[in-house]
Amino acid sequence: MRLVEATTGGDGVRVLTGQGEMDVTVAPAILPEVPALVAGARAVVLDLSGLTFFDSAGVRLVDQLARECARHREPFAVVAPPLGPSRRVLELVGLADSLAVDDLQAALERVTGP
Repeated sequence: MRLVEATTGGDGVRVLTGQGEMDVTVAPAILPEVPALVAGARAVVLDLSGLTFFDSAGVRLVDQLARECARHREPFAVVAPPLGPSRRVLELVGLADSLAVDDLQAALERVTGP
């Protein structure tokens, strides 16, 4: 998996985009970067719509990002399309209801409010 970071507009929302596979060979290398990925953002969106595989190591990364955002009181959302691999896994572990949205626009709306 490749993690690409971008900040959208001037609103301070950091969008982290994952592509490829998020598994035990990739996710642990990203975990130490979590504080830096969250630092200074107004809110964080993790876009998993480009993933082809997602396992428990990916869940750990999502959990770490959610905890770090909560520690900084920053809103956090995960883009996990309904038929994508990440959505199914997040549903199985009980994180989909609180974190997952269908697309990037919905995630941006969730973290910035109405």
